[in-house]
Amino acid sequence: MRQFFTTLVLLLVSITVSLGQNIPAIHNDNIEQSRRYIKGNAFQRDLLLYVDMLAKTHPYYADESNRAELMCKARTWYKECGKIEEATLFRAYLERIASQLNDGHTSVVYWQEFDMLFPIQFDIDGSNPVIIEVSTKDREDLLGREVVAINGLTMQEIVAKARPLLSADNSVNFENTVREFLAFADFWGLMGFSNEVLNITLDDGSEVAIEARSKRSGINFSLLQRNTANRVTAQRNVLFDYQIYDKEGICYLQFNQFADRLTYPQYPQLARFDELVAEMMAEMSAKGIETLVVDLQYNGGGNSTLGDVLLSWLHPHRDTESVSVELRMSELLAEHYPYYREFTVDGKPLEMGTVYNPKEFDNSSWNKEIDYTAPQDPSKHVYNFDDERIFRGNVVFIQGKDSFSSSTILLTMARDNGIGIIVGEVSGGRPSHYGDVLYGQLPNTATLITVSHKHFVRPNRAAMDKEYIYPDVEIELNDPDRDLVWEWIVENYGKEK
Repeated sequence: MRQFFTTLVLLLVSITVSLGQNIPAIHNDNIEQSRRYIKGNAFQRDLLLYVDMLAKTHPYYADESNRAELMCKARTWYKECGKIEEATLFRAYLERIASQLNDGHTSVVYWQEFDMLFPIQFDIDGSNPVIIEVSTKDREDLLGREVVAINGLTMQEIVAKARPLLSADNSVNFENTVREFLAFADFWGLMGFSNEVLNITLDDGSEVAIEARSKRSGINFSLLQRNTANRVTAQRNVLFDYQIYDKEGICYLQFNQFADRLTYPQYPQLARFDELVAEMMAEMSAKGIETLVVDLQYNGGGNSTLGDVLLSWLHPHRDTESVSVELRMSELLAEHYPYYREFTVDGKPLEMGTVYNPKEFDNSSWNKEIDYTAPQDPSKHVYNFDDERIFRGNVVFIQGKDSFSSSTILLTMARDNGIGIIVGEVSGGRPSHYGDVLYGQLPNTATLITVSHKHFVRPNRAAMDKEYIYPDVEIELNDPDRDLVWEWIVENYGKEK
């Protein structure tokens, strides 16, 4: 549950921070003057605005045939929204539309009014789910137990019902997301089940009933967890931090979020990532450390600039093949970032709905060659341009199912540029994916939406359709008793290997 609530908090913070607590309302004069809009109920009206926004903003709908298919489906959706009577049901209906994009960044915030929770969490990876967290000591006996059925259905049957209700990049990303949502009683209600009690059948045939409780009742999922081993790679309450293990000759960097003082200037107490990396590299050099471990297993993304900073210490910056950016210009983008109206290509303003590579912009720093000899602006992230200072030792990236968005970009660039190896589990993010979220609110139902306006394409174009990043060495990260990934790293890269 920690990962979901962390994501939730970050989502709300990013909305209020990036937009100065002013979320733009979704409007279109032509739509709002149409007969269907005027005659429709609040849900039908917002559906029309939502579909129009998707068609004009999301990169997938820059393709005319994709856009035509969307508009064709919208006729059916309009009729069905005429039968909806509750805002939560409407928001979940829109999420069904968004989930068809296979884009974990484009979604509808329909869980904002969820109140009731089941004080239990499942790991659904595998044939039978395992209870991995409970929030009350009286249910401690359930930790680690396999679950055969819930409310008479297998987890596979439940997951099939849940899939249309959640946006995700791939099946791993979906499993991570649904794992968190299954704690919400209201979510079970949306799937057509009881939202008051879960009747759980355990592997020994016994049954247990779990009642829903208000999230205000003090439910704490960190109280009891199956995974309690004291391990080097246990998640720490930091954005990023490193520790040098002199005996093993290894530096361990836990990189939990692509965020720092420069990406969130309103929080001056935060550290700068570029300064920490420079400090880390200097200490590694002084101590003769030959292996760097970059742990991204808890990292759900943020600002990709931080990943570029790290890579500049691991590979010559001028020789690094970067992820390509395809940006779709739209009114919503211009409302968020008015300076896009000033950009030109061949002297002409950007056209609404058109996809661009920012390197095409006439008046943008994106298309300028970097002067590697010029002093860098200390108010911005400082890169390493000195090839003599590049770390030439072993680099090991730890990837987990929660690795998503900007962490996926970093891992993809490492993979496609031949930097280090990746160990752990399959990624939750696509190597080539949609992202860079814009926010908006539908005016008739106050529904909060997120939508991607960029497509990030990996350097290795031949593999751009891959859904996952597979590790070079697959290692279980969730063993309840042992830190298997750290054991493997020490065995293969430690001084005493």
